[in-house]
Amino acid sequence: MRACLILNFDAGDQEFAAALECDADALLVRLGPCAEDDARRGARARAGALINTARRKGGAPTLFVEVASLDSDLVEADLDALFGPGPDGVFLPCCDGAAKLQRLAVKLAVREAQAGLADGATRIGAFVGSDAGGIPALRSFVGASPRLAALAFDEAGLRAAMRLADGAGAAIETARAMVVLAAASAGVPGLAPPIETGAEAAYAAARRDGFTGAMALYPGQVAAIRDIFPAGENRQKPNSPA
Repeated sequence: MRACLILNFDAGDQEFAAALECDADALLVRLGPCAEDDARRGARARAGALINTARRKGGAPTLFVEVASLDSDLVEADLDALFGPGPDGVFLPCCDGAAKLQRLAVKLAVREAQAGLADGATRIGAFVGSDAGGIPALRSFVGASPRLAALAFDEAGLRAAMRLADGAGAAIETARAMVVLAAASAGVPGLAPPIETGAEAAYAAARRDGFTGAMALYPGQVAAIRDIFPAGENRQKPNSPA
């Protein structure tokens, strides 16, 4: 996985269609604010529809859905709504160590069995680094679960938690390095955080730092990511999906 394109819960049909055609390795559908309301229920339904559309389209990117954190009751409803055909994977926010990864794996195994899917069919991407206290626990991802597909640095979450302004700083640089090392040690792609249009130079900096891919906010960014992060440099476990 080199280029993962983020789709917000309120994306329109044209945005979904463009996402399926932009050569991203993976799409990540976000379900919106964590509240059990009509907007989130509608987002779950749209995510399910996109899963079905991708299933019918040959060569479609791997499709992930970001569920609520394990500290929220919403995660159960999110997972229940997604398992018809089931997504290729889910992204877990605020994942600060192996324990949370393994708790989600148990929940996925139950729903795979109920849906008649193979055990382990659903991969897990983890947003990491948003909790300063959890940074030392990143090493625990090594060997934590064969479901692990990628570690993505949640720089925005860390900045918000620490009330940091934009720009580099010791805390951000240390967290970046720890995420890169954790991903390399676990044998999965380490994904740099998304950037705004016009800041594509940050992708080259991320590659120099050791990231092997990046999150994208717009389809037009995918080509730049794929150019900057060659497929041959994408470290991941043998026989795992790209």
